[in-house]
Formats: sequence, structure tokens, C-alpha cells
Amino acid sequence: MHSVSNPIAIDLANISKQYGDVTALNDVSASIYDSEFFTLLGPSGCGKTTLLRIIAGFETVSAGNIQLYGQEIRDLPANKRPVNTVFQQYSLFPHMTVAENVSFGLQMQGRDRAFIKDRTAQMLELVQLGSYADRKSTQLSGGQQQRVALARALAPEPKVLLLDEPLSALDLKLRQSMRMELKQIQKHTGITFVFVTHDQEEALTMSDRIAVMSNGQIQQTGDAHSIYTDPCNLFVADFIGEINKLDATIIERFDNGGLCQLGDGVTVECSLSESTQQSEGQLCIRPECLTITSVDDKRSSLQGEIDQFVFLGTDTQVSVKISTGASVLVRVQNTSGSQLDAKTGDQVGLIIDPGSARFLDS
Repeated sequence: MHSVSNPIAIDLANISKQYGDVTALNDVSASIYDSEFFTLLGPSGCGKTTLLRIIAGFETVSAGNIQLYGQEIRDLPANKRPVNTVFQQYSLFPHMTVAENVSFGLQMQGRDRAFIKDRTAQMLELVQLGSYADRKSTQLSGGQQQRVALARALAPEPKVLLLDEPLSALDLKLRQSMRMELKQIQKHTGITFVFVTHDQEEALTMSDRIAVMSNGQIQQTGDAHSIYTDPCNLFVADFIGEINKLDATIIERFDNGGLCQLGDGVTVECSLSESTQQSEGQLCIRPECLTITSVDDKRSSLQGEIDQFVFLGTDTQVSVKISTGASVLVRVQNTSGSQLDAKTGDQVGLIIDPGSARFLDS
């Protein structure tokens, strides 16, 4: 994890990118710290890969500036920048062995033979492929090829490693194990990683900080916990995890929040962001922040009828149709002590965890 005392590795200032009439990036600014695992997260077409390619030097900017450890690199060619990229397609050389693939960049740098041999062996050990040095890359599984691509990119000791959805071609189990390996490698090397993904679980589990992108702009930057629990707008709330959104109106404001009224007249205390100006919007509540209780429990803020159960292994998702007509999702942990004594059609109350209901502008 970086600290505020860490130097800035990459400073993006007012970056814009136009493709004819199409705006891919619109006035993007961000600071990425030395030794940080920084993730650009967003849906397809949001501009995250374009921003990564601009940092790499594969794309030019229409406006703005980029500094790498204090050096302006806006006009520096890609091959002059001390960065390396791991792509979605690993692009290994099929006629070369694993060791030859890893050493290729070092040979291009003109490093001496002894250094290349030692560094290649070191990188293969780092990615747990020391015994695969003499195999052809075509003889490897997808996960092993991903590791070779990572070792090849790390071998020349780049100041920054850029990763463009490198896990997306792997199956779920392999993706999950590679997440932890990638994070460990980043910690071990201390190199600044800039990671692009559309997978929010990937971003939440690996990143020191996340920049959530939409429509060519960064919507919010922060650590996983703050983005999940304190989203700045409806896009971020909706994109990160599951969330219940209920039409609401602010009828009272006070120092630490406000009072929302739902369509059926029910009022709920909620937190407000500093930027909240409108009175009409959405009351947002995470499914795990709701507890099902009896209909006459005085602690319940909402009431409704259970209309569906979905078993998800670690927990059960319960859909409750509340009095406004909206369906609210509740997550119930499937532990031995938390069996839900309820069935479809039952009338229930819903307790909202204190401080978890958040009002966001429409």
C-alpha cells in the first residue's frame, strides 16, 4: 500500500482524447503513487484502455500532460518510456522457449549474457516457472502463459507495469488464484502496477486504489472500502457490487445526513454526500445491510412480502416486495446459526444497518 509520502509515479493532468467526433477521454486527471497497485475500472467503452495506452505511448493525447516520476513524457515515443505492458493476448513467441521469451527484452537492451541468464532465472522463480525454462510456450496452459508474459514484462525492471485485462482469458478458478499471485508479485517487486479491468471483484480484491471510469471520465478514486461503502454517485453505487435503489425525496437535512421519504410515505434516515443538491433521488442500500425480522419489530424501517429465494452457496438472496411496489434484495449468510425461518409469501420487516442507507442524486 502506498502512503501519502510516496512520490507520484504517474501524474495525469487534464488528459483528453478525440477520435474524430468521438470523445474517448474528457479532461481526466489522476495521480498514481510509487509502488501502488492502481486499477482503472469501468465498463467496455469507458476509456480505461485508451488511458492505459496513452501512458504506454501507444496513443497520443489530444490535450493534457503526462509526467512519469517528474519527467514530462507526453511526446516521448513508447520505446523510450521506462514502462512495460502485459496485454490481454500474451503474444508469446511460439518458436522460443520460456526462458528465451523472458530474456528477449533484456537482449534488446543489449545486457550482457551472464546478467540475462541470472535475471531470467530470477524472474522464472518469481512466477513459479523455474522448471519450465526449456519448454516451448505452446506447451503451456493459459495460466502458465500468463505468468511467462508477466516475467517477460518484469525482466527489464520497468518503473511502471501496465496490465490490460491480463486475466480475462482465464477460467474463474485460475483468475481467482492469479489475482493473489499478481498482488504478491507487485508487493515483492515494489513496481508500480496500473491494472485495467471491467471486473469489479478483481478490482476490489487486488487494488490499493481504484479509479472508477464512465463515459471518458473518472467518476471516483479511492480505496476499495471507500468506493464500495461511500459511492459518490449512482453510477459508482450501481457498478460496484449490488445495491437496492428506491425513489426517495429529502424532506429534512441535518449535520450528518438527512431524512428521506419513500413513495408510500415511509421515512428513512440517510447519509448525504457533500455534493448532494437535489431533493429528488435514490435511497441506496446494499443487500447485506438489511436484516429480515418480524413484521411487528419496532426496529424495522421497511415492510413487505417475501417473493423469492435464490440460493448462492455462501448466502441466500431474498427478494422482498415492499409497500412502494419495489423489490428489495436482502443477503442472508448461510451459516449454521443463521437459518432464515421464513417462506415465500410471508410478511416481514426489514432492519437497515445504522449509517448504511445513502441518498444519491438522480
